[in-house]
Order: sequence, then C-alpha cells, then structure tokens
Amino acid sequence: MKEKFNSIKEQVLNAVEQCEPLKIVGGNSKAFLGRTTTGALVDVSTYSGVISYEPTELFITARAGTLLSDINTTLSENGQMLAFDPPNVTDKTTIGGVVATGLSGSRRPYSGSVRDYILGIRCINGLGKDLSFGGQVMKNVAGYDLSRLMTGAFGTLGIILEVSLKVVPTPETEITCCDSMTKEKALATMRGLSAQAIPISASCYDGEVLYVRLSGNENSVKATSKKIDLDKEEQSQNYWDELRDYKAPIFNTDINTWRISIPTTINLGIGDDPYLVDWGGGLYWLNSERPAKEIFDLARDAGGSAMLFRGTVQDQEIFQPLSKGLLSLHKGLKKAFDPHGILNPGKMYASL
Repeated sequence: MKEKFNSIKEQVLNAVEQCEPLKIVGGNSKAFLGRTTTGALVDVSTYSGVISYEPTELFITARAGTLLSDINTTLSENGQMLAFDPPNVTDKTTIGGVVATGLSGSRRPYSGSVRDYILGIRCINGLGKDLSFGGQVMKNVAGYDLSRLMTGAFGTLGIILEVSLKVVPTPETEITCCDSMTKEKALATMRGLSAQAIPISASCYDGEVLYVRLSGNENSVKATSKKIDLDKEEQSQNYWDELRDYKAPIFNTDINTWRISIPTTINLGIGDDPYLVDWGGGLYWLNSERPAKEIFDLARDAGGSAMLFRGTVQDQEIFQPLSKGLLSLHKGLKKAFDPHGILNPGKMYASL
C-alpha cells in the first residue's frame, strides 16, 4: 500500500507542477452527483483494506478504497454497524466515497450524520502534503475538527486516504409500522413520534403511506409498536434498503430528482410533483422539471437547501447557491487546502 500511496502523492505533485486538474475517483458509484469535472484520473479504489478494528473500543479505521459492503460484513460479524446508515449504491461503493459525499440514510435524524461519527481522516491536500486529523477514539479528537470539514466536500479539499469511524451495536430487533394517511397527518405524526422517548430509527411518507421503523431491545420495540397504533409490517427490510440505496420508485424516473433538506416543522409546498418525505419530515425527494432557481428558492424560503440529485439543468446548477459570505468562506478554505485549484475543480460550484 505504501507504493500506491506514493503513486497518489506523486500524481498530486506532478499536477501542481504542471498546473493540471485532477479528477478523484473511488468506486465511482455516485458519479451522477455534483457537477461534471475533468482532469487526470486519480483512482483510490485500490488503496483499500481495514487497517484497525477494535469492537470493544467501538471504532474502525480503513483505507478509502475499502468497499462499504466489506466494512458492513466485518461489523455485522461482531454485532455492530455504522449508525448513519450509509447508502450502498452499488457493489463498488467505497468508504472514502461515503465520507466524501457525506450522505446518510433514514437513521440520520435519530442517530446522527456521517460527520457525527468521523473520528479521524488522513488525506493528501492540493500541495501534495500528507495530513492527518483527529484520532481513533473520541477522547483523542482535539483542536480544529478538520476531519468533519472533509466530510461532504466531494474531494475538493483533499484526497481522502484513510478514515476512522465510530461504530455502534446492531439493534436487537426492528419492526416497521405503517398506515395510509394524508400528508398533513403524516407530518404531524412524524413530528409527534420524534418528540417522544421511544426507539424510533426511521420515519418516511411516500405520498400515501407513512412508514415508521422501531429499533432496540425486543420488549421496548414491541411495547412501542402497540402504543403508536399503526399496523405492523413484517417484511420491511427491503423497503428501507431500497430507500437508503436509491432504488425506491422515486429514484427510478427520467424526471429530475431533487434532494431538499428543510426543518421538520415546515410543510413544503410542492404542488403536484411526485415526492417522498424522509427523515421525519426533514428531507424531501422531489421529481420535478421546474427551473433550478425555482427549486432553490423554494428550499431557501423554507430555511433549507436543495441539491439536484439526478438529472440535468441549465448551467449545471447542482447545489444550493451560496450567499456572498458563505462563498467567501468556501473560497478561503479551498485556497488553504488546494491553492492551485487542482482537486476536483468545479465539482460543487463553478468558482471553486
């Protein structure tokens, strides 16, 4: 692996010298995300393998090219999992890609996001420097939390090489309850359940049916399933897996698919466009051919943000436009980590 590391570092140093952009790729399972970028290919998929795993210390450290499926298998064998429910989009999805895109599944509002479970990151910045942030256990994480800064940066600040993640025990049992209802009732129900001290791990409304997943010890889950007065669904795991891995019907369309994150207190007005509400009301998946500006304005007015998840729009507007202040901050970070602008240039915004 030292040879592969040296090869990646050399690529960056050569790119700096030649002032040429680099396109960072792992499993390439989420190539449809973000703006189109060009450059010499930096393939980190072969920089793989679990470096350290201590079940009793609740952490795992792996190289960026390690398959998510391999990590899930390793954790499962020890009765553990990644709490943020990362999407396993294809059999080539890597842990580096999981962190770089910062996407979480339906457990996110109840268990936390990718950033909440990042303990440390090793990366190569745009100057070819080998940098390490954080540690392997929470007590070792001190100073500026730059590991979380790399999360969701789409490789624009550094080439992620290794990640350390906190892991959690797998729930003893899970039950999904569901019932047909209106959108207004579904949102009210999700908010009400989220405010209670119950073992809820997911809640989603598909436009017709509300699904609620309960996870925890058997007695607590069974008692809660009776308490919330929804029908019990025995064959439910496929539903959540398909939603997490972007295989649900809302994603199988030729229409643009938007991902809109808003406060759970807002009932987003979406007209007649097909939709699905996840994260207890905090995440909308929307199929719409409306202009990008209209979607961005809709999200902004609701106190949230939007991202074109799949599809095409004029001028490749993909992410929520930044205010002047935020754009200045992003440019400052880009200059600090990648002063020559060679790492995935334009992947998120044209000027970055």
